[in-house]
Amino acid sequence: GAKDIADALKVNTSLTSLDLYNNEIGDEGAKDIADVLKANPMSALISLSGAGEADEFVKNRNRQRFLDTLNGNEKAEFARLRVMFVGQGRAGKSATVRSMLGKPFSPEWDSTVGADVSESVVNGSSWGDETDQIDFASALAVKMMNRHKEMKSSSPKRIEKSPVVAPLPSSSKTEMNNTETTKGDQLQNKGHQLSNFVDKDQNKKDLKRNSPVKNDRPKKNLQEDIVREYDEELILEAHERKNDLALSLWDFGGQEVFYTMHHIFLTKTGIYVLVFDTRELLDLEKMEEAKKYLLFWLRSINMHAPQAPLLLVGTFCAEIQDEMRRVDKILRKLSKHFCSQIVTNESLVFFPIDNKERLNIQELRKAIEHEARNDPAMKQEVSIRWMAFLDDLLSHKSSKSYLTMNGDVNHVANKFGLSRQERYIALGLFHERGLIIHLTATEALQNIVIVKPQWIIDALGKVIRDSSIHVDISEYERDGLLDDAQLLFEEGIASRDLLGYLWNYDQTEFFIDLMKRTMLMSDYQQDGFLIPSLLKENKDMGAVDTRCVVDFSTTFLPHGVFQRLVCLCVEYVSRKTSFDDSIRMNKNYAHFIAFADQEVELVEDPSQQAILVSSSDVEKVIPIISSMLLKINGNVMGGRLKWKVLIDGNVFQPEKAVEIESPTLDLDVFLASL
Repeated sequence: GAKDIADALKVNTSLTSLDLYNNEIGDEGAKDIADVLKANPMSALISLSGAGEADEFVKNRNRQRFLDTLNGNEKAEFARLRVMFVGQGRAGKSATVRSMLGKPFSPEWDSTVGADVSESVVNGSSWGDETDQIDFASALAVKMMNRHKEMKSSSPKRIEKSPVVAPLPSSSKTEMNNTETTKGDQLQNKGHQLSNFVDKDQNKKDLKRNSPVKNDRPKKNLQEDIVREYDEELILEAHERKNDLALSLWDFGGQEVFYTMHHIFLTKTGIYVLVFDTRELLDLEKMEEAKKYLLFWLRSINMHAPQAPLLLVGTFCAEIQDEMRRVDKILRKLSKHFCSQIVTNESLVFFPIDNKERLNIQELRKAIEHEARNDPAMKQEVSIRWMAFLDDLLSHKSSKSYLTMNGDVNHVANKFGLSRQERYIALGLFHERGLIIHLTATEALQNIVIVKPQWIIDALGKVIRDSSIHVDISEYERDGLLDDAQLLFEEGIASRDLLGYLWNYDQTEFFIDLMKRTMLMSDYQQDGFLIPSLLKENKDMGAVDTRCVVDFSTTFLPHGVFQRLVCLCVEYVSRKTSFDDSIRMNKNYAHFIAFADQEVELVEDPSQQAILVSSSDVEKVIPIISSMLLKINGNVMGGRLKWKVLIDGNVFQPEKAVEIESPTLDLDVFLASL
């Protein structure tokens, strides 16, 4: 029997697994099988068990293949994407994410503060809620081994490794054209045997923690740094998991107060899911408000990610079964300028679901998965070295929320042979996919790599939140901070004591610096801070004598632009004069007594998609305002804002505006240049 099996294996071109347990194969039979496996190159496809000597040979060979792959320069698809759920508050975004993950519906679920991040591994109808850290390097190695199997199964010819890197689409933040194929990037493996382990501790001692960035190439195999533990199960289960897709699900808070911070986290690549309550589109009292939020998000997504697929998802569909066509008609009219992005649902422009009744949940899963698998960004290939770099960064999550480029990140990058250019491009990819947060607007932000995205979201959400929903004022009264809390949530002014309390006195200065550099906050009065997004709207404000209009109507004026402009103006004025009564503000209005020696009023007018400017000498003021808008556009809006300045109805070109050649221009340097 064993000899017959050996004879069959001589001509095998398709068998990938062979279980010979309980067949009483003797030593001679096992030797016959082992000899055939060694002689036939196609035997590299087989996982064998229960055949003594042959079994041991196959296990050793698979281990060797695994280590060879880990130390190679080959690349494979990352197969990971970010999915962003956005929409009006209380529309059912969190319930939809829970439905995607197979979790039960909860009518008492609290509205999201800031954003919530979940991880899921998708395989067909199954969307698992992934909580354990993935070993990305080993998983990629297994994917490469599977690819070898499939290629060899289809052709017995020798497969040559290719150094070609699949480029990202032009809309992606990360460009791969000049990365891992640069001169000198090949690993130096001469003189090393893959099966020989090197003492980890000794090698760590030999590596200086702050080694120069230019020292890019490792002097040893990556084996001891990448391999956590070789596990035969990785090989045996690889075929079943070869089509797995990892998704990072971002559930963004829908209350308007959060919109100013969303700009930090929305990315160019990924899939957008715009969730709305179908009932509100049919309610005459709520219809206009619902349409306003839908239009806002359609414009915002189109600005941030014009090439990304967008799914419109209507909740509570069980209650409007006979009104689907009516909802569809409203949506088609509303979204007619965004058709190229919208993923349709057969004859409907939206996906009707009901999270409580579990209606059409599987159809929505299939649609999201289909878009993810066909997204050009999914075709991007990365190397084992990049995945080893990622694994090492994420291994710090248990003890740290963020790492510094000048410290841990450069040390890890040097260890895995990533050039200076490579490490920044790799971090950009990991940021786009939702694994880390790496903001690049300023040099200070570039130096921070956040390995726990939820950490920074929660921290910002403790300050920027809807006081009518998410604030329990009695909590602050118990701790003697009632006056400070009322000042923050009623007037948008934060004390340093309150910020320290909200952030548990952990990294307070870091968060203050982050919010100032992203223009969410500015210094205000003695040891205080202004947060314009928390200011209340003044509906009784009188007419402003306007001579100048900053017109954004060719695109639109997103939430957060006016608030950031106010931040910059406050910082600018504070350097010229004392605060006292020189500044008056609310959500959509700011009045400065001494702005460039002028009295200046700024008004946000969403109905016109414009910012109105009033001053006795607008030609002196407008170059400064224009420079500030350029800064906001470069640092936060990705350069996608478009506007024109009109004075007395005529287009004005502010020649003295400070053109920003680099969006990383430091805030202090910028303000000093005005």
